[in-house]
Amino acid sequence: MGYGKNLKNLLDEKGMNVKELARKTGIAPTTLCSIIHRDAAIRFDTALYISNVLDILINSICKDNPYEDMETLLKLPSDKELLIIDQLIAYFYVLDDAARKDVFEYLKIMKKNHSDPKRKKDLRM
Repeated sequence: MGYGKNLKNLLDEKGMNVKELARKTGIAPTTLCSIIHRDAAIRFDTALYISNVLDILINSICKDNPYEDMETLLKLPSDKELLIIDQLIAYFYVLDDAARKDVFEYLKIMKKNHSDPKRKKDLRM
């Protein structure tokens, strides 16, 4: 059994269909259907989105992991976090250039004084 069939079985176990997975991952339904029906290999970046949504280990649907086994991958933002990110982007979008520059300067100061060591390490900063 290939990775496409594994994906289909995992979707069945999670009670999810291709359309719902496509909506949650942003991956085209035709891409997901092609993977499942051809029982094809899944690109690592695609598998990362899928594994985060399905809350599974990435190696259950993808063999081409470019990272070391012991290396931890970042989780994708939750729906709640995505709403906050969207709001931040909208606020930033309406600012003029001078205000945007001020925001960046403020963030640099905040990063210097209030960085979370674990998050900093996760981003390798």
